[in-house]
Amino acid sequence: MKKKFCAIIMVAFMMLLLVSVGAINCVRAQVSERISWSTQVMPTIDGVWTSEDEWTDGEITPIGEDVAFRSTWDMAEDVMTRWVVEFFSDTTDDPEDYWEFCTDGDQSGGSAPQAGDFKFVITGHTDLVWYEGDGTGWTEVSLDASEIEWANSLSDSPTNSTAHWILEFQIPKNSGTVLLSIMWNLRVGVYDASNSEAGVLAWPQGSDADVPAGWGIENYTMEAIPEGLSFGVLVLLSSVAVIVATVVLRKRSKN
Repeated sequence: MKKKFCAIIMVAFMMLLLVSVGAINCVRAQVSERISWSTQVMPTIDGVWTSEDEWTDGEITPIGEDVAFRSTWDMAEDVMTRWVVEFFSDTTDDPEDYWEFCTDGDQSGGSAPQAGDFKFVITGHTDLVWYEGDGTGWTEVSLDASEIEWANSLSDSPTNSTAHWILEFQIPKNSGTVLLSIMWNLRVGVYDASNSEAGVLAWPQGSDADVPAGWGIENYTMEAIPEGLSFGVLVLLSSVAVIVATVVLRKRSKN
């Protein structure tokens, strides 16, 4: 039994070793730093995965068990940032639902939103409003609708076969009314009115839209994301943990 147990542990260790680098770089669960990789597949901003690989060039950042988002960036005439946010457990269309995205363009933090801090909120899956910090709170900003391209829909995806809400958007970071800055700290939040007891789910976990000091850091690289890294990494790591825990518990019960 001891030899069998050691063999299983060794296999689990090898599996973890194979994916550890990718897991550290591309799947950060509930931490306050992430990477935006270079766009390899140009997405269609229509609220659905138009191809199996449309967003696989973006790092997966989970928000608990119910939400995950990815982003990429590229440079043409403007510096563009492109995003997909999937809310796996939200399968209903409620007028109080919302997506929320906050940025701190000079990474100054602070206890309240300042000038140069921006927030956009999409409510009821139909209405987008931009805000800028004023030192104590948020003030609405008039914005040309063409300055941000976005779409959301109830659809399945390669990451979840059950129809759920998917948001896609892209924003120029260095042009337009809202100058987001190339580097930033950020916060991503979602709310499902049909599951109001869960409250607002956010990255970083426990962050507040009104307190920039608690937002996360996004780093950038011009490199492409390493190949073969997807939600499969999360599944593999979870499977290894289950195998090891099961064997340990069986061994203890026999002893």
